[in-house]
Parts: sequence; C-alpha cells; structure tokens
Amino acid sequence: MERQARREPPQSLWAILDEAVLRREVGGPTIMRQQLRRLLDDSERPDVTVQVIPYSAGAHPGMHGSFVILQFADEDHEIVYLEASTTDLFLESKGDVYRYRRQFDHLREQAATPVATRDLIASVLADLK
Repeated sequence: MERQARREPPQSLWAILDEAVLRREVGGPTIMRQQLRRLLDDSERPDVTVQVIPYSAGAHPGMHGSFVILQFADEDHEIVYLEASTTDLFLESKGDVYRYRRQFDHLREQAATPVATRDLIASVLADLK
C-alpha cells in the first residue's frame, strides 16, 4: 500500500472487475477492508473509472483471463498486455488490439455503472466482519 501511495497518478485508468474480486476473501477481513476502502476511494478520483460485472450478468468474455490495453500519447499505438502464471505477452498487431478493444467495450456494457459499482463496493465493505 505504501508503494501505491508514492506512485504518480496515471493519466487515466478504467478497470472492469468481476464481482468475485470483491467477495473472495484474500488475506483476511482486515486486508479485504483496506483493499475495498482503497478501491472505493480511488473510484472517486476523476482519472479513475471502476466498474464491476455483477454475478447477475452471467458468463462474460473477461472470464477467459485478464488483459490490459495500454494507450500512448501517439493514439495510433496501442498494446495489449496479457499475463499468465509463467509468462507475459505483449500484442501489438492492429487486429489483436482491435479484438481486445471490442472485448473491453462488451465488458463495459455488461458492467454496472460507476455509481452502482461504488454502491456495491460499499455494500460488500459493510458486510465484512
């Protein structure tokens, strides 16, 4: 957490999370409360958008694994970053980036709004004992 506090803020961040990320306890209730509070606080920042795909959405394309779309000042240059337990991969072809961009757009449509997401995070936080 200290390392995160020292970082320069990103230009912008748009994160889409599965509801399981909020509910699966990792590190015990104290750690979970800290993490959820941090997520809730960060979601209020103007340069951060957080959305959660609720369980009620059912299966979604993000279930195949996480990915990051990196955008640079040169708007024609985007890279998709994939991480697995034993390797990582950068995809730079326009076709690959296009497919992941479409997947991201689909996930955004299935996810709760940022306001509903903050309400959900606050509810999960309140339920933690």
